[in-house]
Parts: sequence; structure tokens; C-alpha cells
Amino acid sequence: MNFIHMADMHLGYRQYGLEERFLDFGYTFKQVVEYAIAQKVEFVLISGDLFDKRSINAPTYIQAVHVLSLLKNAGIPCIAIEGNHDRRFLKDGMSWLDSLEWEGLLKVIKNYDGDLMGGFVDAGKTRIFGLGFAGSMTSAAIPRIKEEIAAINAQSPPERTIFMLHAGVQGKMKYGVVGEVTYEDLCQLKGAVDYLALGHYHSNYEIDDWAYNPGSPDTCSIVEAYEKKGIYHVTDVGAKLVPMSTRKFIPLRIKADGHKGFESLLNDIRESLIKYGKYDGPIVHVIIEGTLGFDKSHINVDTILEAVKEITSALYADVRFDLVNDEFRIASIDADALDRASIEREVFRKLARFDSVLAGNCDFFAASLSEVKDMAVKGADEKTLDSLFRKIYHEVKNAPVVPEAAPAPVEIVSKQLEPEMPVKPVKKPRKKAQKSGQVSLDWSEG
Repeated sequence: MNFIHMADMHLGYRQYGLEERFLDFGYTFKQVVEYAIAQKVEFVLISGDLFDKRSINAPTYIQAVHVLSLLKNAGIPCIAIEGNHDRRFLKDGMSWLDSLEWEGLLKVIKNYDGDLMGGFVDAGKTRIFGLGFAGSMTSAAIPRIKEEIAAINAQSPPERTIFMLHAGVQGKMKYGVVGEVTYEDLCQLKGAVDYLALGHYHSNYEIDDWAYNPGSPDTCSIVEAYEKKGIYHVTDVGAKLVPMSTRKFIPLRIKADGHKGFESLLNDIRESLIKYGKYDGPIVHVIIEGTLGFDKSHINVDTILEAVKEITSALYADVRFDLVNDEFRIASIDADALDRASIEREVFRKLARFDSVLAGNCDFFAASLSEVKDMAVKGADEKTLDSLFRKIYHEVKNAPVVPEAAPAPVEIVSKQLEPEMPVKPVKKPRKKAQKSGQVSLDWSEG
């Protein structure tokens, strides 16, 4: 046994609007592929979110084709499932992953209503099943998945079985996320599955030497700066996490307490930056926190940024505030999560706080409502939305009231948001895809 398990590559991500970061993600993916070729692996697994968006541009597609062609030319199959970022459009019934499959660059494991696990892949003596992102429906599907895997394997037993899943395990994120799966639910697959290849959450974790989540090979957010992540190289000896060489991220937290003026604060920032040493074009976030002892208007952000770039030669730098005595803030948003979706969830959360029924579970309600809105905009049918609404209602109704902890305030820094094109909901029922059945991969020739 010798294979690579990766996930959440997010090709096409122009982090901070920078072309350099777009290239960084492509270079990191190339590192993964070059490592796989050097190790002469049997196959490479991508457990969702190869792309950052379901609608990608030409440079992103060319980047994917170039790197995946290296694998194909080396005779190494690549097997993928859809993630929440790169899943197919409901109207078209296709994704850009399907286009790569048509080019012969990877195999996408698909799921069908009548035969959920029928699109498996045999790679040598290993049988690979998978389930793309299913959100809140994942847990309910697990018993059926186990039954179908057992039935298929009973007809022609493989030497080992892998199951790829794009879903987060409950308790592995700081905040609860709608659609998480409990580990108890996943354990139903033990006995039928030898290796659970997870994706979705960007930080690495593994459970019971059986379930593995490699995390994103590159840094998608400043909050991931100190997280362990990479790819798994799996052999008969076990699964080894292999980190990639990526751009340095520096989240510099500066205590405002005790500083009587801006000059004192600036000197503290400069001294702290010098301790980090030199890196090649790092990303630097200066986060001023605590209690400010002077008027905030005296802080010259441009002067701080000049000091950051002078000392660190930063590719990108910004200054953010997490001040206890700052009235202009929205609580519970991570320092690097200032996008439209995060702000939207925070608004939902604040609305729920003023409702006697929802107040004790406002975080769950906000995340759930945000998912429903996202599904509706992207054309989910009425039956699916109704089912999800009912599930949310019953979970909130029966959930114990959770007292809300005092939030850590974070100021919203002005940030230009990339406009999104509105998507007209599609009410037509989804057409059932043609079943492909078992597929054996052999790219050693042609």
C-alpha cells in the first residue's frame, strides 16, 4: 500500500486579491504531485475542494491541467470527490471536476439516488468509495453507505477499502458548523472501511488511527497560521503527515494595555517584528488587542504598515483591532473571517439573541440559516429546503439552552468584497445522472 491523501487545495484562490497568492496555491499543488511521483505512489486521493470556487476562470483551469498532467504522465491515477466549494451546478449537472475527468486527468466518484456507492473505483487491490459534500444530510446517509459498501464488497472482496468523505467531524472546529458529523456516526463504517479519507476542515486531525483529515496544504486564512497541516503519505507502516513548503504567515498580536501614546505602541510593534527575523515576502497581520489607554484616532495605520514592510519585506500587511473599549465592533468574527458570509452569519446570530426561543442556540441557528440561504440561491428544490427547515426547527426546539459566553470583540476593518453575480433559483427537478458503475484505473499506458 502506497498512496497520497490530500484535500482542500483551493486552486484559484487569490488571497487578499494578490496574483502571488494565486500562484502560491498552484505551486503548493505542484509540490504535492512532485512528492507523489518521487515516492512512486499507486494513486492520489483528493477529498474535496480541489478548486476554491465552483465557477473558475481559465488560468485556474490551466493550472490544474498542467499539474494533473504530471501525474497522468507518471502513470499515477488521481481520484477525487466534490467539496462544498467545487460541487456541480444544479442546472448543468456538471462541475469543472467533470471537465478534468473528460480530459482523462482524474476520476470523480459520483453518487446516485438509487445506488449511492455504485460509482466506486478499483485501484489495484484497493477499492475506493466516496461521498461528496452533502451538508446536513451526511449523517442520515451513513447506515445506507455501510450497507451498500458491504454488499458490493461481498460480491468481489478487495484487499482493502477506502471511503472518501467531504465533511467535518463534530468538535474539531472552534465554532459549531451546520452539517457536522459526529464521530459516533462515522464509527458505523468501521468494519466495512479500512481508511476514512476526510476533507473539509483546513486543520489536520486524525482519530483512532482510522479517520484522517490532512487539512489544506496551503494557508487559507491567518487563523490557520500555526495549525499543523499538509498531506498524508499512507503506506503499510501507517499514515504520515507531510507538510509542504509554503509562504510564512505572521499573526502579530500586540497588547495595547500600558501604552500611553502611539509612539510607545509603534515601538512595541517594531521590536516584536524584529524578533520574527527575515522571511521571503511573508503575510503579516498586526492585531492590536486589549484596552487602549489613549484616543484611537491617534493611531496612524499607514505608519504601522510602513514599519511592517520595512522590517519584514511583507508581501501583504494589514492592521486590525480587537479592543475591549471599542464600541464599533461586531463580536465573534475571527480576525481573518471578514467576508460577506461571516458578516451575514453574525447578523443572523444577533437577531436570534433577541428571540426567547432561539437565544440559547443562536450560533447554531445562524449557521443553519446561512446554509439554507446558500442552498436556495444556488437552486435547491423546495423539498430539500423544506426538509432542512424542519430539521433545524426540531433541533432548536429540542436542544438544551446554552448560555452565551461573553464574546471577544473584533472590529470590522474596511475591506473590499468581491461582488457576486446573483443566481436565479432553479425549480426544475434534478435529472438523474446515468450510472457509471465500477471503474478500474490503469494509466500506465497512453
